Parts: sequence; structure tokens; C-alpha cells
Amino acid sequence: MTTRIRTVLMNNRGQIVIPEEIRNSLGLKGKDTLVLIEKDGEIILRKESVVANKIESEDGFWQKISEKSLEGAWGKEDEVWDKIASEDLK
Repeated sequence: MTTRIRTVLMNNRGQIVIPEEIRNSLGLKGKDTLVLIEKDGEIILRKESVVANKIESEDGFWQKISEKSLEGAWGKEDEVWDKIASEDLK
């Protein structure tokens, strides 16, 4: 496994350019979709296909995602119903 360290500049819009040698090494082409992950104060950039394969092979992944999504939705349920009720009473 080859390790490369390169610096890149980020423009005002948050865009960076992945150096050509790294794009070539990873087989990245224009219009490839990448996944950006923020974890523990770091940015991880992965090919979408790599992330998709990991998701498909990981037992319980979708259940965990669903539970987290529902926690957020159900945690706000009372607020939503209260707002609807107050608008109906007007």
C-alpha cells in the first residue's frame, strides 16, 4: 500500500483539487461520486462504490440508520403536533 501526503488549497467555496497522481492511482475520473465523511475532527473521502459495498456487507447497518432517523423524527413529534393543533385552533 502506497502512502502519499499532499497539500491542497481550498477556495472560498470550499472546493479542492485532488492531485492528478492520486486521482490516477485511485482510478478516479471526472464526474465520479465521492462520499465525504466527518469523523473525530477529520475528513475522510471515499469512492461511493466503496461505501456502498461496505453498507451492503454490514449487518444491521440499515437498522441502525433507521433507528437514528426515527429518533430524530419521534423526538420532535410533540412539537409538530402542537404546532398543527395551534394552527387548527386559530
